This record gives sequence, structure tokens and C-alpha cells, in this order.
Amino acid sequence: MITAPPAAAMPRPGDLIDEGIYQMKRTAVEVLAGLLLSGALLAQTPSQDPSHLMRIFREDIKSGKGAAHEKVESAYVRTFSKAGYTNYLALEDVTGTSQAWFLERYDNYEALEKAIHLTDAEPLKSTLQQLDAQDGELRSGDRNMIATYQPALSYLPGPPNLIKNRFYTITTVRIRPGRNADFQELRKMVNEAYAKVGQKRRFVVYSVNSGMPAGTYLIFSGMESLTALDPVPGAMTMQEALGADNTAKYSKLYSDTIVSSENTLFAVNPKMSNPPKEYIAADPSFWAPKPAAAKPAAKPASTPPAQK
Repeated sequence: MITAPPAAAMPRPGDLIDEGIYQMKRTAVEVLAGLLLSGALLAQTPSQDPSHLMRIFREDIKSGKGAAHEKVESAYVRTFSKAGYTNYLALEDVTGTSQAWFLERYDNYEALEKAIHLTDAEPLKSTLQQLDAQDGELRSGDRNMIATYQPALSYLPGPPNLIKNRFYTITTVRIRPGRNADFQELRKMVNEAYAKVGQKRRFVVYSVNSGMPAGTYLIFSGMESLTALDPVPGAMTMQEALGADNTAKYSKLYSDTIVSSENTLFAVNPKMSNPPKEYIAADPSFWAPKPAAAKPAAKPASTPPAQK
């Protein structure tokens, strides 16, 4: 857990921690938004530059139904994989409410429309309707979103190692009407401070253009291990990088611009994901684990011979 400076020093310390603003300089390269969000991993893998569009399915799962939900989602994966449907990444909550997010990437709306038409065609349509009925019994709610990549607001210090990514943070930010320019200035200040401290985590920003209130942004970041959240003693802090003048400016802009900010930590669930075959080939033990071998049945106890 990251320790924030005193509350008077910076606005909304919890929100700043959500984005890792007080993260110290890291030596390991970390990753963000998995199959959907950033640069080339290996020469033989598909391009993973941030996609222009991302479709997001958020499912709120009933308490105690996580295992049953995973089983149904695994059936979706088998069905979609067989049909040649778009690859997607599945994330499950570590903090916050019981939820799962499914992330799909698209270059344009034409590609998104093709995916929609595929699910509307038989025999896939009937199979999905059966699975939807099962899945619906396990959900308390859901929300679908379409978001657009905002490169000018994002921080991409280097190439990620997407195949090894195991955790993600998603920060949902809502801004006041007419404050887009101020939000851009906030992101510029933060990104410049990140560069000063040598921040290695990647932060990709998407604006939600359908499925959420206007002025909603999603900030994706990821890591191979939660140790990425541990500070490095003695390294420059974000507060030091901002400086006193910019700290005061940031505080005022934040107060005037941000309505709410919520950060949630997620873990990748490979059983509910539909990754590219290159990911499975590169790390099969994670993306396609073999089922545990069944234990042999216990032999019945032998009956001693009868006494004569």
C-alpha cells in the first residue's frame, strides 16, 4: 500500500494514489490494459498499440456466485473461440464490488459492427442466448460501454510485457461539464511529473462516448505483480517533481474539474478470457492451464480372512 503525503499537501490523496501519482521510480517495466491497450510485445505477436475503440462489458456478480459465473464464462470462451470472435480480456475484482470486466479492442466502428453481426447469426446466436440465460441468473446488473482512445492524455514510457500481466487498475473519472481543457491540463502536469521521476508504469486514457454519463474517462494501468505498487525508498516523489507552485495549481484545477474518481484493482482471469493464440503459445501455463488430474479412487479396505 502506498502512503500519501499529508492531506493539505495535495488534493484528494486517495484519488491521486489511485493513479499511482505517488509511485516511486521503478526499475521493472510494467504493463497496461492487456490485450487492448498498448505497444508491441514480441515480434511474433499481433500489434497491441492502443486501439481506437474499446468495447467494455461490465457485469455485477451476485455474492457467492463467482465460481458458477466463471464456469459459464468459460463456456462463452469456448463458443467464441470456435466461432472466430474478437479476442478479449477478462478482469475480476480484487477491490470494490463483486464485478467482472470484459475488454474488446476495435480499430473502427466497422470492425465493431462485424462483431455484432457475427453474434446475431445462427448457430452462434442460439448458443449465446442459452448462455445469456444462465449468466443472467448470476448477475445483479450489467453495463456496456464504448470508449475512444485519448493519446494526448496517456502516459506510455516504454513497451509492456502484456503476456505476463496479472493485475490491472481501472480509474473511473468524471469531470464537470465544459472542463475538458482543464482535465487535459491536469493530465499534462501529471505526465510531465511521471517523466521526471522516471515512472515506468503505463497509463492509457479512454473517454467513454456511449454507455456512461458525459465527461467519463477510464484510466487503465497494469502490472505483473502487486509489488509494482511498493515505493522505492529514497527516490523522488511525484509531489517533489510537481514542485510547490504546480502543486497549488494542480490542487485548484482538480477541485474545479473533477466530480468523482474511483479506482478498482482487478486480477486477470485467464479462464474467462479469449486471448490470441500467440499469447497461449508464449505462456500456456497461465493462459491455457491444463485441468488438474483427477485423484484416483481410494481402494476399498481389504477384509481380513475369517477365523477358522
